[in-house]
Amino acid sequence: MTLYDITGEFLDLYDMATDEDDQAFLDTLEGLKGELEIKAGGYVHVINQLAMEVAECDKIIEAFKDKKEKRKKAVKRMKDALMEAMDIAGFDSLPAGEYTLKIAKNGGLQPLKIDAENVPDNYMKVIYEPDNDKIRQALKDGEDLPFAYLEERGRHLNIK
Repeated sequence: MTLYDITGEFLDLYDMATDEDDQAFLDTLEGLKGELEIKAGGYVHVINQLAMEVAECDKIIEAFKDKKEKRKKAVKRMKDALMEAMDIAGFDSLPAGEYTLKIAKNGGLQPLKIDAENVPDNYMKVIYEPDNDKIRQALKDGEDLPFAYLEERGRHLNIK
């Protein structure tokens, strides 16, 4: 019997609750509780297994992120060393076996350095955004705000 079937049978049991046969209701309830307990136990085993696999995936992801960062730094360090050697030797271009190395200027926008403390107002932009904390507090205090409302909290299942 699937969890879906068990849920459907609990709904049927709800309908039986108004019947006159109390013993049939109690027997059916006891049987369904047992089925649900068994099925829920199986679900919990699978949930725990998947949770452990998620944790293991997180460890693997972190290990690969670390590996990636180390390799990126190694590539940069090696390119910087090659560029420095070419600069010292006076080469803008250098044949290197089947490769050709060329030093080129970066494209895109020219880098900009700003002393933010001394920028005049006419070079500043103002960004307006809702003050969530203030809105939440006003709603909690009973104010009626036509542009906002508090939603119901979500729910979750605890497994011990």
